[in-house]
Amino acid sequence: MNRLPAREVHLDFHTSGDIQDIGSRFDKEQFQEMLQVGHVNSITVFGKGHHGYCYYPTKVGTQHPGMEQGRDLAGEMMDACHEIGVRAPLYLTVGFSALDAQEHPEWIIRNRDGSFSGVNYDFEALDDMPKPYCSWANLCTAGGYRDYLYRLTEEVCQRYKDLDGLFYDIVFVTDYCYCDDCIRGMKEMGLNPETEADAKEYYQVQKKKTLDGIREIFFRYHPYGSIFFNSGGAEIHMPQWHYASTHFELEDLPTKWGGYDKMPIRAMYFGGKGKDYLGMTGKFHESWGEFGGYKTPEALRYECASLLTWGARISVGDQMHPLGMLDKATYENIGYAFSYVEKIEEYCFDVQVTSRIAVMVGTDAIMNEAIAKLMLDSHIDFDIVRAPSDVMKYELIILPDRYRVTKEYETALVEYQKEGGKLLLLGGSGLREDADEFAISTNLRYKGRSSYDIDYLEVIPDKFTDMIYSPILSYTSAHIVEGKGEVLAGVREPYFSRTYGHYCSHGNTPYREESAEYPAAISDGNTIYVAHEIASMYLNKGCAYHRRYFSQLVEMLVPDRNVEVTMPVQGRVRFVEQKKENRYILHLLYGSPVQRGDVSVLEDFPNIGPVKVRASVKHDISTVTMQPQGKTLDFTQKDGNVYFTVDMFSMHQLVSLDYMK
Repeated sequence: MNRLPAREVHLDFHTSGDIQDIGSRFDKEQFQEMLQVGHVNSITVFGKGHHGYCYYPTKVGTQHPGMEQGRDLAGEMMDACHEIGVRAPLYLTVGFSALDAQEHPEWIIRNRDGSFSGVNYDFEALDDMPKPYCSWANLCTAGGYRDYLYRLTEEVCQRYKDLDGLFYDIVFVTDYCYCDDCIRGMKEMGLNPETEADAKEYYQVQKKKTLDGIREIFFRYHPYGSIFFNSGGAEIHMPQWHYASTHFELEDLPTKWGGYDKMPIRAMYFGGKGKDYLGMTGKFHESWGEFGGYKTPEALRYECASLLTWGARISVGDQMHPLGMLDKATYENIGYAFSYVEKIEEYCFDVQVTSRIAVMVGTDAIMNEAIAKLMLDSHIDFDIVRAPSDVMKYELIILPDRYRVTKEYETALVEYQKEGGKLLLLGGSGLREDADEFAISTNLRYKGRSSYDIDYLEVIPDKFTDMIYSPILSYTSAHIVEGKGEVLAGVREPYFSRTYGHYCSHGNTPYREESAEYPAAISDGNTIYVAHEIASMYLNKGCAYHRRYFSQLVEMLVPDRNVEVTMPVQGRVRFVEQKKENRYILHLLYGSPVQRGDVSVLEDFPNIGPVKVRASVKHDISTVTMQPQGKTLDFTQKDGNVYFTVDMFSMHQLVSLDYMK
């Protein structure tokens, strides 16, 4: 398999037909110079953008009217890249194409009521009305537009003999369509257009046909090229489309799209798919397509270091000016980040997890983010369970809030328990997917959710340290269980739920004097059940005592984790093994995002340290070295653990623990 480069730029070029002199200031030497300033070794260049125009001489589509007719700007960019050894896959839009929507309204996706489908798009808007951000009509790939996409694909595949790859954007915009082509197709397949399930089944079949047709054309001409289908092709909840791409590009702008803790679980998931994967961020202060918006170079370097921590290659989004020159400030910023990546990337890929703790993940992105946030802030290095056959690898498996166990996993988890495996069940998890009863082996019985709006957590003092021992507010109420076990924490119920008929003070109702008859946390052998949805509460409210409570429950089950560090809460730790290189790799990461308006901003990177480290290893360590500094550290090794101290670091520090086989 050809490995993806680690330092990529995704170059947007969605350019209005009302702008002239497109590409008139493109200069091969300037283009190459900026890529070299940016330490870039791959850049996705533009074939066709969202306005619907192509940037090469086309017989299938429409060349941009503001560009010299017959000019091949896309080809010039590709040639410039190849001259200096930079990879240059080609971008083609799918779901958004304004010109095609205008000229072929029959290609626009229709809602069930027959109206046009769009994103932030008013189909009745007048020309002088303000247009919102990311405002486009949605195009249907199941009818005539699909044939157009096939012809466009064949055209670029024939035109560019050394085409590195294709990037298709906005591919999975809806789950169904009621345009004339789709209604006719549903009837021909014996499906009922009036039934939503039938409409979804039809559209899924048609999407697969579209992807398979594009893949067949591409690989016929370029069998060793890369292809990626974006906007759904790399989502955990859409596994049916993962087969179609040669690699995964995990699109994520942490400044606006869910923050800096969204990536780890996605990276862990796609890291187990057997394909290369990269994380996509942007040079923009806010979001895609922002002209004149810049992250600081330090913030961009942090994002790149964070992606490396989770084993992802990197793609930084940019948008080229209509005149065709790359912005020097942008590539100086990218170069600041990528020069660091270049120094340490050899330590960051083809690694194996060392953690003995894993999390079950589902299709709910918010729930995945919640448990990730709780684990990361607790400095618990972890993996995820990707298949039932994986469960035996771990000492502890954590089931996040409300995680329902499929029949496939039920057998695996019960067997895991028989072999001594440990479980931590959070708020309402561990139940069968089709019944409110436990899918695992336990003496506990599930009795449903408390009827109160909130309640209070009451920890037992001799079980926990560094806690408040008065009742602690839980912002959602407990899931009730009964049965035998060691009670670790109790519940205090409120006098009543807050309503207009019954309320007390400004907010939540105070607690009763006596404890409830059901526990907040109970140990049943190697299983601990936590009655509250602790991960969701922590994501939404950020209470330090909820995190400390959770962390100590984990410690009760796994007192000797794979790695422990002394860092502030916003610090991140990852400890992996690079077996081919005979070394372990420790990542220490620290950045503290600040919410300013609707943008999450990283600006201050203080010195952190000293950081004391204890890491579990299976080999005799020969050297411990800070990279890329090359500074060796004193260490001791005893009983399978290595101990050392990183005196100080800022933002990110990689430490290599080398061993001899």
